[in-house]
Amino acid sequence: MDHLLEHRIGLEVNITSNIHIGVVEGYAEHPARRILEAGLLANLNTDDPAISGIDLRHEYEVAAPAAGLTPAMARRAQANALEMAFLPDDEKRDLQRRKRAYGADSGISTARGSGG
Repeated sequence: MDHLLEHRIGLEVNITSNIHIGVVEGYAEHPARRILEAGLLANLNTDDPAISGIDLRHEYEVAAPAAGLTPAMARRAQANALEMAFLPDDEKRDLQRRKRAYGADSGISTARGSGG
């Protein structure tokens, strides 16, 4: 974990997929919460939606709360996803700016729970 933290190595966390393939028994046993609490650069992902039958919305709306993630942790995972994205820094900054503007202009609080 120290190496991951020190080098900001990103982890794609696939909660439901990990349950499907037997890595963990259930949502409550998944280490996603501990991963985010430790400050690791981690996002929520789906592995292969066509095979697993789940999508990103499911991971945020069902799996994340069932695994003990708070709305703040889910937002952190979303921010981490942008940081981890294979995009130039200027595009990442533009997306962050647009997200803030959308939240302010639409009356939607950027502090609300996760979306998909």
